[in-house]
Amino acid sequence: MSGGSLLALGMALLAVLPCLGRAPDFEREPQKVERRALLQFPNGKKIKVDVVDTPESRASGLMFRKKLAPDYGMLFVFPTETSLSFWMKNTGTSLDIIFIGRDKMITRLYPRVRPSTPHTAEESIARVKGWGQYVLELPAGAAVRQGVKEGQILKFDVPIPQR
Repeated sequence: MSGGSLLALGMALLAVLPCLGRAPDFEREPQKVERRALLQFPNGKKIKVDVVDTPESRASGLMFRKKLAPDYGMLFVFPTETSLSFWMKNTGTSLDIIFIGRDKMITRLYPRVRPSTPHTAEESIARVKGWGQYVLELPAGAAVRQGVKEGQILKFDVPIPQR
């Protein structure tokens, strides 16, 4: 191989190296959740929700999901009622995010929170805050379809994780 060819090969490798070890947009697998619960909306409609109740599973949440079934939900369960903050990092679909108190009353509802990609700048990622012991994430528009409003009670039964 000539010196010019080696130089060209070296330059090509330098151009490719930053891309190695990094998954392209949404090629990482979303987490697989093994725990489910039945959740009932105030209108009587019931859906099965994935339950995430460990720090690791709550941190992953719906990351790397490109789309959700219309009757899908993910319920985040915390050890105590507290001020909570959620963000949409690497969440490829818009969500309704519902904060729920210890008494299962809806304390805050954020409809149609915008999605993000791995390329969304940190400062542009949507963030929401609320008070509760639970947070329910639904596909965008599901809360309106079910008539969900702040102050209503949701019905579900899940164990509370230890601190």
